[in-house]
Amino acid sequence: MLIIRKSIPLLLSTALVLISCGTDDAAKTSQTSQTIPARQVKTSRAMPVEFSPRIFASGQLASKEQSRLSFKTGGIIRKIYVSEGQQVRKGQLLAELTLNEIAAQNQQAAIGKEQSAIQVENAKLALQLAERDYKNVNGLYQDSVATLEQLENVEVQLENAKNQLEAAKKGLLFAEQNVEVASFNLAYSKIIAPANGIILRKVAEVNELVGPGTPVLFFASKEKAQVVKVSVTDKDIIHINLGDSAEVFFDAYPNEAFEGTVREVASMADPYTNTYELEIEVKPNGKRLLNGFIGQVYIDGSSKTSMLSIPIDALLSGNGSEGEVFIFDHGKAIKTKLSISKLRGDQLLIGRGLKAGDEVIISGVGYIEDNESVMLSENN
Repeated sequence: MLIIRKSIPLLLSTALVLISCGTDDAAKTSQTSQTIPARQVKTSRAMPVEFSPRIFASGQLASKEQSRLSFKTGGIIRKIYVSEGQQVRKGQLLAELTLNEIAAQNQQAAIGKEQSAIQVENAKLALQLAERDYKNVNGLYQDSVATLEQLENVEVQLENAKNQLEAAKKGLLFAEQNVEVASFNLAYSKIIAPANGIILRKVAEVNELVGPGTPVLFFASKEKAQVVKVSVTDKDIIHINLGDSAEVFFDAYPNEAFEGTVREVASMADPYTNTYELEIEVKPNGKRLLNGFIGQVYIDGSSKTSMLSIPIDALLSGNGSEGEVFIFDHGKAIKTKLSISKLRGDQLLIGRGLKAGDEVIISGVGYIEDNESVMLSENN
């Protein structure tokens, strides 16, 4: 029992020491938290801006008006008078077929027309005779000299003569149409330049047998402008309108920007690429621009979009079009997710996640915790 009595005071003294130490640590912690001030930060307001995108695309230079020239009828090519890259004038003979067969068909049509004309004249003479006979027999019938049967017979002959004349006239019309067809085929057995232009490509040679409509020459008109054909996505097409300005660059002239204008905008997407085709008319600036040049096109869209602008320093983290920032809200740093649409200089253009006037923290964002107490810097 003596040992127990001596142990009790010892245990009590040890407990008092531990309680005293715990109280001192809590007091020190409380004192420390009261003495460390909130982190000072600088902020910037999210400002509304009107954004006009500058859209990039690339494509191939071509003439606005390009044609695949061919013969209307098939046959053997007798002569091609031009070569690739050659400048030609409107109405110039470019190529022709061997005309023996086609000329013979044209002559046959002409002879058929002559024969039909003769048949019409013969039918007219036959009608005159039938009318005379009818007149004579009708007079005799009135005098009771000719019988009714005789009168009816000449009436039938008269009607037949009229029908023969109508048939002959229709035959002549058919023959005339055959002549027109043969003459048309004969005329289009030659390829004539439809305008001033250039021969882009020759795809057939002399003595080759070609069918009707088979391309022989690729032709580009110089009377129409040159265009760069490009394709853009649905995200970009909504910002582009007819007449929008553009800058075009070619590798052949690396230090020169050519003025361009949007002349055509597709109203539906290509079913295979899901992109929209544009045609950008290019002013040559006195330079020699050849079809096939690859052009880099920068289009200044006229359509404007309302967005918010914040400094890039506010960005805490980002992944593609998604990012995070801290908003200063009543002395707290609130982590907020947002969508990033564009980077313009040192500013981020924000599509969603912020409201106009929101204060985003732009200093020390890497050392702040979500919902941490912060205070504005005196130099804010």
